[in-house]
Amino acid sequence: MSEDLIEHVMYLIDTKRGDSGRLNYILSMLQDGRPLYISDKKYLDSLIAAYIEPSKKKSGQQSVEELKTELAHVKQKLERYEKRGYKKAIGRKAVFFFVTFFFGWHAVVKLLGNVTPYNQSTNPYLFPLYQLQTILPTQATAIMSQYNINLEQIVVFAWAVMLLTWIVLGFAYLVKFMRSRYNPTIQ
Repeated sequence: MSEDLIEHVMYLIDTKRGDSGRLNYILSMLQDGRPLYISDKKYLDSLIAAYIEPSKKKSGQQSVEELKTELAHVKQKLERYEKRGYKKAIGRKAVFFFVTFFFGWHAVVKLLGNVTPYNQSTNPYLFPLYQLQTILPTQATAIMSQYNINLEQIVVFAWAVMLLTWIVLGFAYLVKFMRSRYNPTIQ
């Protein structure tokens, strides 16, 4: 404890806080190991409370504030990674894959029409998209017949567009992967 007091007194003398003559006297008393008078002890305590403890508290609060700021920054980074990271992308890709497979199931039946022709007696749960023909209003059916298209052609076209989209996405991710591995400093 007396070593801390000696350091505090030396700091007060160096920063010219308080009466330097009295502080030099207190310093010599502490270095000699003699007890301080009550008035000198109160004086020293008041100077330490006024000049040293606030700077300690401030530096302690500063470090806590810096830690809070750094923690908030790390939290923001994690949220940003999660937002654009695996959760969102995998969810979208899984839904897109399911829709592609669903349309593909129907399109393959149309493309292989000679092998497995679809007719109304086929289980409606096996090919639910083709049940839209019975649900579509007459206006939609009239518009489709005006342009000489039918539901099977729309399903095959949608499936072809989705397959093309998978190819483009795969190519884009391949380029992104290759760019992430490219390091121009290594020759």
